[in-house]
Amino acid sequence: MLALWLVLLVPPFLYDPDGKEVFRLPKLMASGWLALASLFFLTWRLRTVEMVRLADLWRWPAVRALAPLLAVATCSLWTTAHPLHAREGLIDLWIGAAALVGWSLALPAARQEQALRLLLWPAAALALFGILQYYRLYEPLQLVGISYDRRLAMTSWAGNPGDLAAYLVLPCLIAQWMLSRRWSAAAGTGRGAAVWAAVALIVSLSAMAMTQTLVSLTAVAAGSFFFWALVLPRRQTSLILGGGAAVALVLVLAVAPLRQRMAAKIGQALHGDWNQVLTGRLDGWRTAVWMLREHPWAGVGHGAFLPEFVPAKLALLDRGTRFDANLLQPVFANAHNEYLEAAADLGVPGLLALGWALWVLAGAVRARPTGRERALAVAGVAALAILALAYFPFRLALIGYPALLFLAWVMRPADPEPDTTERAGVRGRHLVWPLAAVLALALVGQAMRWHARLTAGRLLVVVETRTMAARAKGRASLGLLAANLEALKLAAALDPTEIGVPLARGSQYLVFGQPDLAIESYQAAAALEPRPEIYQNLGAAELADHRIDEARRSFALAVRIDPRIAPVVPPEAR
Repeated sequence: MLALWLVLLVPPFLYDPDGKEVFRLPKLMASGWLALASLFFLTWRLRTVEMVRLADLWRWPAVRALAPLLAVATCSLWTTAHPLHAREGLIDLWIGAAALVGWSLALPAARQEQALRLLLWPAAALALFGILQYYRLYEPLQLVGISYDRRLAMTSWAGNPGDLAAYLVLPCLIAQWMLSRRWSAAAGTGRGAAVWAAVALIVSLSAMAMTQTLVSLTAVAAGSFFFWALVLPRRQTSLILGGGAAVALVLVLAVAPLRQRMAAKIGQALHGDWNQVLTGRLDGWRTAVWMLREHPWAGVGHGAFLPEFVPAKLALLDRGTRFDANLLQPVFANAHNEYLEAAADLGVPGLLALGWALWVLAGAVRARPTGRERALAVAGVAALAILALAYFPFRLALIGYPALLFLAWVMRPADPEPDTTERAGVRGRHLVWPLAAVLALALVGQAMRWHARLTAGRLLVVVETRTMAARAKGRASLGLLAANLEALKLAAALDPTEIGVPLARGSQYLVFGQPDLAIESYQAAAALEPRPEIYQNLGAAELADHRIDEARRSFALAVRIDPRIAPVVPPEAR
């Protein structure tokens, strides 16, 4: 339980101020390692299992839901054009799947519920810190530096207002569940715990409203409606609707930025600008659909959406599709829709496997005994389903691992009936040591991966920092170039998927007057993950190497991907 508690309590507060990826990567690496550690200790419970039979495994909802999806995703490693990205994505997928299955089967329901209640502590802390950030009362991190938009500056330890809001969704529903148990005849929550749940709920809802993240607010509203509709008598349904509408109205009226954001969205909807209403998400959805059409049976590969986004965008531009030119990020790392991204990654087989998993999950919800536990199961699943429509909660460790714990609780198998039939199987105590050895190796591998990826990011930051310092002082030298290239070589070996490494290598050659070598590095970067800034830098290197026609093509491609680059294109390359 200590290892499981650490999964919930430690990663939300982790960040790496010296790394290239400050928030999401450290949380992902730490969560994966801690989840494996919890499974390592849970392995010893197998000693109490008399017999494990292959036929029995399929009866467990978590195994039945995940097996087809894991099989399809793993097979994509052999069909994708981006094996490095697929490999990294599959490692995270397998760790998450192992955590879901292990927590579902090995943890008693009381322990699962204890862990779910524990989520209120980090959620309230992140929410409170975000509120203080919003009012500029406490900003010790000083990592974002966005002073013109209070919403974007409200990052907390999540690093992103959208991540923060999505993380608070489940704790808001769990707090309501705790309060309802206190109010029930058979009170399952003490008075002190109920007061704490109320405080955590108020703080979390306030922070979520200040982030102005409408999809998370919608998920909480829908989950809350389902919960209270199942808990309270049917005749009070109208009161539920009225109360929910009143709370939503108070939030909109009380939080001025949220009120302004809602007014802006209504205005965009009235003008028919649905891409603006969805904050540019249509761009990600369109490219995902294009990938599915182009690769219907194999997909682009699990985790390969990002390197395939620009080719998809260019193909759609050729067909006359209009993309939002005002987005801060013209390249989508995720489709902002888990269902469409699964379709793009894994094709029709992946969609079928995902549909099967959702069907099994729905069956697990229906199988739960009626009462507050089933109400929470319905509410949480509904909220996660809505989040998955317009965000990517299962691709972020901050949100994904608490969600996996919740789903493990939902899909916990019922106590099996005694099986007196003689069937072939393996005694539980015989599985302990092999499984413990596999998990020990996985722990070592994840630790090495954690160290490698964070070290690569830090090396990249070091190279960029000392190069800028040397240029500011006018002391750039070949010795600095050699040291930087050696650091980038090590970073590339540690993390081959880090696009910043070949990009930085090309910039080093360009700064030190070697445009021909810079061109090679930028071309390697574009092959790994095409981005507008890569083509912009490639055009600059080709211009420095007197390849005028090639430079014009590179700059034109960069402008097609991101029109905001147009003003900085040199006159001779236009």
